[in-house]
Amino acid sequence: MIKSLSFLLALFSASVLFAQGIQPSSELTVDELVRDVFIKGNCRNVSDISSLGNESLSIGEFTSGNEVISLSDGIIISTGDIDLAKGPNTTNEATFAFDIESIDPDLSQVASGTLFDVTGIEFDFVPIDDRVFFRYVFASEEYCEFVGTSFNDVFGFFVSGPGINGPFSDNAINVATLFGTDISVSINNVNHLSNSEFYLGNETNIDAEACNVTFNGGFQELIEYDGFTVPLVAAFDVIPCETYHIRLVIGDVGDPNLDSAVFLESNSFDLGEKTDIRVEVPGTDDMVAIENCANAQYVFTRNSSNSINEDCTVDFIISPESTAENGVDFEQIPTSITIPAGETEFILPINVLEDNITEGPEILKLEFLYQCDCIDPVVSDLIINESGDFEVNIENIAVCADQAFTLIPDIMGGVEPFEFVWNTGEQTEALETTISNATSFEVTITDFCNNSSTGVYNIGIQDIPSANLSGTFDLCEVKETGLPVTLEGNAPWSILYSINGVEQEPIDNIPTSPFFLETMEEGTYELLSFTDAYCMGNAVGSAVVEYANLDLEVDLVQPSCFNKKDGAIIITQLEAIEPFTIEWNIESDDNLNIQNITAGTYTLRIIDGNGCIIEKVYELEALSNDPLECTPLYIPNIFTPNNDGINDRFSIFLGSLSNIERVLSFQIYNRWGELVYEENNFVPENGLPAWNGNFKGEPVSTGVYAYKINVMFNDGSTFLKGGNVTLMR
Repeated sequence: MIKSLSFLLALFSASVLFAQGIQPSSELTVDELVRDVFIKGNCRNVSDISSLGNESLSIGEFTSGNEVISLSDGIIISTGDIDLAKGPNTTNEATFAFDIESIDPDLSQVASGTLFDVTGIEFDFVPIDDRVFFRYVFASEEYCEFVGTSFNDVFGFFVSGPGINGPFSDNAINVATLFGTDISVSINNVNHLSNSEFYLGNETNIDAEACNVTFNGGFQELIEYDGFTVPLVAAFDVIPCETYHIRLVIGDVGDPNLDSAVFLESNSFDLGEKTDIRVEVPGTDDMVAIENCANAQYVFTRNSSNSINEDCTVDFIISPESTAENGVDFEQIPTSITIPAGETEFILPINVLEDNITEGPEILKLEFLYQCDCIDPVVSDLIINESGDFEVNIENIAVCADQAFTLIPDIMGGVEPFEFVWNTGEQTEALETTISNATSFEVTITDFCNNSSTGVYNIGIQDIPSANLSGTFDLCEVKETGLPVTLEGNAPWSILYSINGVEQEPIDNIPTSPFFLETMEEGTYELLSFTDAYCMGNAVGSAVVEYANLDLEVDLVQPSCFNKKDGAIIITQLEAIEPFTIEWNIESDDNLNIQNITAGTYTLRIIDGNGCIIEKVYELEALSNDPLECTPLYIPNIFTPNNDGINDRFSIFLGSLSNIERVLSFQIYNRWGELVYEENNFVPENGLPAWNGNFKGEPVSTGVYAYKINVMFNDGSTFLKGGNVTLMR
């Protein structure tokens, strides 16, 4: 079957903006993806992690997936480039083909044809319970037009180990099946026709019409793939503490075109932890129990892999690292608990005992016991402390008359949460107010343990402070020290300033005066606003920063294309203290005339006779960034297949300096969207291959025909271009 479109393609611009959706990334290694992204919980009993295929392009992390595939983040494994997973879905046949014919011992058993571009991850793991599971989504560009064909891209999760006896390598079984059945998840088994309750269509309008399905525009901006499954669960039984091997692999079938991918949910590969555990101190957010004040509790929560229809018993110990003693610092607790059938949680109370000894914080650590060891044992900590007194630190301050200021008590000790009562009647932590004359404010604070402390603020009146900046400075002299800004009033201070009229980021919490403002470029530095600890002050003055005794002028010649070396930076005038040297961030025979350069950032460095280092940065921007416009490429807009030896064929012509490595596909359609000519994976040479104006051995009629060309450049990037050609006889 030839992969073709059912209607004339509407060609979309590569600059189409898209909404936030699937965001792939190749920054993490496969080892990091498995250990830090895929595995759930604190037990990470995994080893011998390896990859298949192109790890740098086809395996990575994804984020922002919740709106489209209901998996917020995790691992993506693709038969092509994972970056193609990003929306919008504007390409009917998105492909990044490595075109590598593959043989895989497991996928080869379920594939309907030759395998290409097999990619995957495999590793050993040791479960700590008798059942393992994880969640995933399968997606493909083969949907929906290639359902039921031999182009049935395949994937599988092949598990081998003790107690497992299946038909795959090392007696493995494939756990990528519909839950509770032996139906493998594939394009031909889960689609708009079969098991459709597990399928979500994302076909373009053209494909939806061809497959006679309703167009769903809800995901078009969020993901490229034309269809995908709902989140599915792979689950299988194991023997605790034994070593198992899993292969997570995917491959193209029949040809290397049209990418498919599988998404593995983060933290969903569950090695069998029965419960999670957390510490709570009712009434407070702090994980601190207080003698004669606040007791605590450990909350054991049943893991989702643990059947709610059965009792769940969890064994634990008080860690040897604990400093709090069982039965001495808290009432005696057991060494195991049972979550009853039908319940999801069990609460173990920790009743703290008052020993009337000042001994500082003590720690209680509970540590889970498993049938086999974890690399990282599950530990949950509780701090036990004495109640004790607390106090409010008071600072007498001066503020500006009739300007708003805020008082926030500085509390030493005590147990949160606190309650506040001011003599003004407010019951908030922060008191925001204004005054015209010197006065005082009183606040009474009560902590969680009902201890109280009172503080009195004596507030005076100060003059409105100022920040001052003035003068003319040599940039070389003030680069190291900065511009001196004199600040009045009470620290800490904040200033807002501009450079050459451009507002900069504010600088807050300045502790001392004068403050030296970082200075890295020429121009006018102006103060815009200023505050001290309590007042809005006056921002006064500006300073000029320049290179002393320097007169420099340059001409910039912008390159015509992003890949052309026809740009230049020419120094037309230079006066500086001699002797001086000129350096660029690139090598050049003539430092006054940097020529034959591409778009980019160029740094000029001048060292004058006084040792002053002067740096200038110049940005060259290409006049065109169109990959096809910037390479020698000629596509005729008319041809006359009348066998007169002149312009009888329609083809693509590359110039001698072309940066196109090859043409991935060259397709021509008639006005009804019917594919009349196709060539794939070639480099045009002397106008060949070419269309002679025939279809199925017969000349086609005069008219306008649409073409679509997908090219790959030398750097591996691809570009899709379309247009029209007129055939005249």
